[in-house]
Amino acid sequence: MPTEDVFPTLTDCARLFQGDQTLFDVKFFPYATEGDENIFAVTGEKDVFIFRTKEHADPPYELLGWYKDAYNSLVWTIDPTTQRPLICLAGSSPKQIKILDALTGKPLRTLPGHGKGINDLAISPLSTNILASASEDYTIRLWDLRPQFESQPCVAMFSGEGHKQPTLSIHFHPNGRWLLSGGLDTAVCLWAVPDLDQLDKPEDEINQHTNPTVIYYPHFMSTEVHHNYVDCLHFYGDLIFSRACRDQNAKPENEILLWKIDGFDHDEPPPADPPIPGPTTYTRSSFPHSPRSRGFQRLLSFSIPYTDRFYHRFGLLHQPGMRPILSMGNQNSTFLFWDLQKLEEGWDPAEEKKKGRGRAGKKAKQNVSSENLNRLGSVRSESVASDSKSTGGGATPKLSSTSISTPLTAPERKFALSDPFTPIKAHFSVTPKTKLCRNARGLDEHFATSQMAWSPDGKWLVACGDKGVVCLFHRDRAA
Repeated sequence: MPTEDVFPTLTDCARLFQGDQTLFDVKFFPYATEGDENIFAVTGEKDVFIFRTKEHADPPYELLGWYKDAYNSLVWTIDPTTQRPLICLAGSSPKQIKILDALTGKPLRTLPGHGKGINDLAISPLSTNILASASEDYTIRLWDLRPQFESQPCVAMFSGEGHKQPTLSIHFHPNGRWLLSGGLDTAVCLWAVPDLDQLDKPEDEINQHTNPTVIYYPHFMSTEVHHNYVDCLHFYGDLIFSRACRDQNAKPENEILLWKIDGFDHDEPPPADPPIPGPTTYTRSSFPHSPRSRGFQRLLSFSIPYTDRFYHRFGLLHQPGMRPILSMGNQNSTFLFWDLQKLEEGWDPAEEKKKGRGRAGKKAKQNVSSENLNRLGSVRSESVASDSKSTGGGATPKLSSTSISTPLTAPERKFALSDPFTPIKAHFSVTPKTKLCRNARGLDEHFATSQMAWSPDGKWLVACGDKGVVCLFHRDRAA
């Protein structure tokens, strides 16, 4: 598949307002809409915006809503009664989740319970009524948004022998039965989510304010995968992508890791006994693994220079029938992309040499799946970074135009995956040269990206970050 069909084109870059407000989170509405519209919401230190993308238009979006609220995390869901789109919002203050009607901006309800600020939200793949929240109070809460749970919406808590410092990031497995979490304590935890029928208590018990189910022990916990705050993670099948903020001068430099928990299989029921903490145990796992193993394997690492800032998150396009793409924006206004399928379709140089004896010039190519990247080879290509030029804008909400970037292809280089500590450089990168951000002396400044989000159809990518900057990427067709 041609490179230009794989990676999106940076089409627009603008500031939604003047000032230094940081935009923290962006999410596309993940459910079906009339006319297959792509709608996304952005939230920051002072405002919440809702946009609809408009292909072949200038600007390529339409402002649908603008509400004055200060939050760092958002997630979409659907009202269990009216089926209207809802936006769940949370932040460091106040310490509760606010739920808005996305069509009117009207606050519908709040969910109090956390003792400190909230850093991340997620909706269960099994039900639009189940919301998870990660908090600075070291806990993760599970909420049921149905009306019968209004008096006691918190149905489960993950706490106790998990994180010992604020939780920063959470993500559900696609089957909804497992929940990943990362924290300020450098730990990654894997929790078994109670079955929905276990949480669906009789109405008389709910009215008596029954205490939520408490899950004390994660089935996997490790502080050895990363050595700093784990503020972004994502399932990739049964594999895991995660990153931790790290000083740019540290060795190794900043990177995203692809790794797996030994013995974990999402189709298997949770082990009966979760692992018990020990005084010198840095990794605990209830899944079958070798006694000499730490219980996890590092598979690949991806180079993400200049991303040492906290709350700096990658984007992952991983939809059925679509080519998987990993994306990341850094603090130097650069956007990095990796074609994950390209890594899976490569060949192992060692295997090629072994099979090629007596058949000079032949390439021993083999298919590779994401489940066994740790033992098979891959092709890694490095592309020359290309810049896209744009002119300044800044008026709200008009976006300034940005010229289309053209990827330059470098010769492919072959690597064995036996060394998961050699970071893979981006296959493609874009740096918009805008005049949107200038310092007091009138010099151009870089902006950092906080979050990236792909549309459900894989055609749009939106990035948001410092100084109210939003960048839009587009592909003519989903690859």
